[in-house]
Amino acid sequence: MKLVLCSEGFYTPNTVQACVDLCGKPKKDVSLAVINEGYAPELGDKRWVLNNLNDAANNFPNYFDLINLLALSIDKIEARINKCDVIFVIGGSTDYLMHVFNKSGFAKLLPKLLETKVYVGSSAGSMVIGKRVTDEAYHKMYGERDSFGITDYMGLVDLAIKPHMDSPHFLNNRPEILEQVAGGMDFPVYGLRDDSAIVIDGDKQIFIGSKPYKVIS
Repeated sequence: MKLVLCSEGFYTPNTVQACVDLCGKPKKDVSLAVINEGYAPELGDKRWVLNNLNDAANNFPNYFDLINLLALSIDKIEARINKCDVIFVIGGSTDYLMHVFNKSGFAKLLPKLLETKVYVGSSAGSMVIGKRVTDEAYHKMYGERDSFGITDYMGLVDLAIKPHMDSPHFLNNRPEILEQVAGGMDFPVYGLRDDSAIVIDGDKQIFIGSKPYKVIS
């Protein structure tokens, strides 16, 4: 698998470059299939969605498709993603995003797609790839209270990601809170600031940007 698990998508040049390196082609030739449904149940200003989309579109001018998982059959989803090099999944409510993955059949399709595609996640788009921590953690750190019946994420990597560490938009997303809510897990939990990401290429795993805050029991 080739993954770039970001806190804030293509927010910095290093996350863009990590994606380009995994694709193995010039940036001008990289094409994106964008999944942007996680924000749907959230309240509040949505300029952050436009920022994520604009960062992606401005950095990758070749081909940019929006894939709506709930509007398309699984065959059409697969066909449209197969035209692209990168699957870019934007954030929002993590449990709702996982609910959409399950309902659309995308959760079952994704491992097959990752045999040939690079996956880039932003916030919840990164979180769903790994492990899920407790309901308490989501309530405390992000104010998310509806789990949409979700108890597990994809589990494609043996870790959990908590994005937006020390962000002014999430005042409870601080190292001491992460320690409180992530203790007792049998896998590492990483708090990522918005300039940082975890890059996975097969068995290789590196961190880019600022150093993550790691909790492991």
